Amino acid sequence: MLLSESWLREWVDTELTVDEIADKLTLAGLEVEGIVPASDFGAKKANQRKIVVGRIDRVDPHPNADKLRVCQVNIGRRQLLEIVCGAPNARVGLLIPVAMVGAHLPGLEIKTSSIRGVESSGMLCSSAELGLSESASGLMELDSEAPVGVSLWDYLGLDDKVIEIDLTPNRGDCLCVQGIAREISALTGCRMRDTAIKKVAAKCKTSLPVKLEATDGCARFAGRAILNINMAARTPDWMQQKLLRSGVRSINPVVDITNYVMLETGQPMHGYDLDKLNGGIIVRRAKKREKLKLLDGSTVTMNEQNLVIADDHRAVGLAGIMGGDLTAISDQTVNIFFEAAFFAPGDIIGKARQFGMHTDASHRFERGVDPTGQIVAIERATALLLDIAGGVPGKVCHALDRKALPKNKTITLDNKELPRMLGITIPANSTKSILRKLGMDVSGTANAFKVKPPAWRFDISGQHDLVEEVGRCYGYEKIVPRMPSSAARTGGYLERDVSQYALKQLLTSRGYYEAINYSFIDPELQKSVLGLSAGIKLQNPLADNMSEMRQSLIPGLLNNLARNQNRQEDRIRLFESGTVFSGKGKKRIEIRKIAAVMSGTVLPRQWATSSREVDFYDLKGDLEALIDLGASGKAIDFQRCEQNGLHPGQAADVLIEGKRAGYIGRLHPVVQQQLDIDRDVYVFEIDQDILTKATLPAFAPLSRFPSVERDLAVVVNHDVSVEQVLKTVKNNAGNDLKRLELFDMYQGERVEKNKKSFAFSLTFQSESSSLRAGDIDEITAKIITALEEKVGAQLRA
Repeated sequence: MLLSESWLREWVDTELTVDEIADKLTLAGLEVEGIVPASDFGAKKANQRKIVVGRIDRVDPHPNADKLRVCQVNIGRRQLLEIVCGAPNARVGLLIPVAMVGAHLPGLEIKTSSIRGVESSGMLCSSAELGLSESASGLMELDSEAPVGVSLWDYLGLDDKVIEIDLTPNRGDCLCVQGIAREISALTGCRMRDTAIKKVAAKCKTSLPVKLEATDGCARFAGRAILNINMAARTPDWMQQKLLRSGVRSINPVVDITNYVMLETGQPMHGYDLDKLNGGIIVRRAKKREKLKLLDGSTVTMNEQNLVIADDHRAVGLAGIMGGDLTAISDQTVNIFFEAAFFAPGDIIGKARQFGMHTDASHRFERGVDPTGQIVAIERATALLLDIAGGVPGKVCHALDRKALPKNKTITLDNKELPRMLGITIPANSTKSILRKLGMDVSGTANAFKVKPPAWRFDISGQHDLVEEVGRCYGYEKIVPRMPSSAARTGGYLERDVSQYALKQLLTSRGYYEAINYSFIDPELQKSVLGLSAGIKLQNPLADNMSEMRQSLIPGLLNNLARNQNRQEDRIRLFESGTVFSGKGKKRIEIRKIAAVMSGTVLPRQWATSSREVDFYDLKGDLEALIDLGASGKAIDFQRCEQNGLHPGQAADVLIEGKRAGYIGRLHPVVQQQLDIDRDVYVFEIDQDILTKATLPAFAPLSRFPSVERDLAVVVNHDVSVEQVLKTVKNNAGNDLKRLELFDMYQGERVEKNKKSFAFSLTFQSESSSLRAGDIDEITAKIITALEEKVGAQLRA
């Protein structure tokens, strides 16, 4: 928010410098980001006298240039200045800023010069050339009453400072001069100036009936018709300068006045062309797919959740956001209707973003405006318009539903809470004084005050808010820092609990980097990568490519991988722990997942060994280590599967205790090509909740008896998996089998076509006696028989 220092001082009587004001506001939670001068050209006092108010008394065509004119300019001296000018609005009688010879403008020194054969003794200035605006289409026009020859610096009050304040969303009451003035008064004890707004008596009976059909969204609406205004009137310089320093450009008197009142009081307003309205005003819900063309030229299609201002025939404005084009003020407007309404914050939040907009009005209504300030705003706007453009005011129209207006409840403030929360003791009288300076009604005893916040403080709802208000106004800098005290606590986590931190640490120790992505994702990416159906749509997405809640962590990680690859990273390992979302209608399911992607070489580039590309088993090893940490002791199985987005021959479901917990595999080449990834990528995703309870290790004595090893090599059909063979061996080897390891897999000339050979080592050891050769032979024979029957294996010679 931009705020003029001089405008602020019109509301509050303080002797503090602008820097002291900024410090007070910042320490009280209203952060001042910067203070800049209203204009730079007066940095030197000599320069201030060189730029003055002038009047064009004569305009002649340039003898040697069609687009230039020679102006005789009066600057309050006996002799007129002859200045060559090319501005299209240069005309006799116009008052403008004149930079005399010797003046310095931003990036320019004014000198006497010959322009196409005519001597020019100065320069007629636009607002952009003076550094007062970013662009201008012609000379800066001044009021007809501007005193000729007076320094422009003094006339426009350019010694002003502009304060930029970064407000938190809960302080909507400070989005205006009045709100900041209230804060300064409360923080310093200085007096608020008398800015009471007087009522303007009606001079005609013109009025519009107002009907509130959606009181949950609009509980108060005020308006006023003003007839026979002069739209040719010019917004006075003092108002234009205040608007300009607040970041608002001047448009016409009616629009400028509505903006001025909004900046001054915090109440957004709108002006309608009265002659374009049909009948009365109705505040209602939009009809399904009702269309409305707005002032910015866009046409929006609304739904039943949108609140509109309508006349008897159609919608004429999107409530709290923007007016409609059909009833817009124009140069031909003669009669106008002012609107000032209270729209409930919950009814406006997100609605502007729904249509890709953000307006000054929606910004304020979303945060909450004073529900009692509408008539005051109408009276202020009426008085300003009558002074600037004349007119005949009608009666104030007012519709109200008191039951629907927000009501600030009385809060009990236990004075024991102040030292408990703030760490210091504040005298009860000081607490009471601070709260009253903030506009609150305070009663009760010193032990417990009964406090009722003012209507404009939407953010105060409980005792904790009152403690914060007292603390910030008393001064956080007065609170002496001290070390926190806390008692030691035991317990909390069981030994078998596995934290999310431990899971992340394991992956980090294996060379992975953690990625953190938005929970919003591009629906097309989600569909193309994993073939997922439409997920949960956001009503007000930040962007088109963030319009759906993610159903998997993999698409986001693949985006991260592609981004890193495009920046010449050739060895990439990323993981993410987060929530995925699914469900239809009102049903929502949220599941914690942990996922990882891997691409590039197994090892970093080094001299001691040559590296190779990662494969399925590298990632599988990392996943098994993760499961071994978070679900140790549980039965793990990998079963071949068909998974959208993964290579059909290199994808597997991850089963823990027989239930599917996730999947692992190689990214499908088609998806890889779509994402413009040029190396093989391997991914896994698994439910995180299943990795939170480990089985504690059970200790047993080492066997005193020797172990016996046997090697077996079998030939099986090419479609038989290692898992099938190993499972058959385990089921038939008995309790003395301590270790089973696959050490060779072979396909080639030495075995038949469409066959393959598995060689594995078996280690036997008994806890009670030495194993005999005959016992081992018997077990081995049983295993071979089972392999022949279950998987069609043959013992390899």
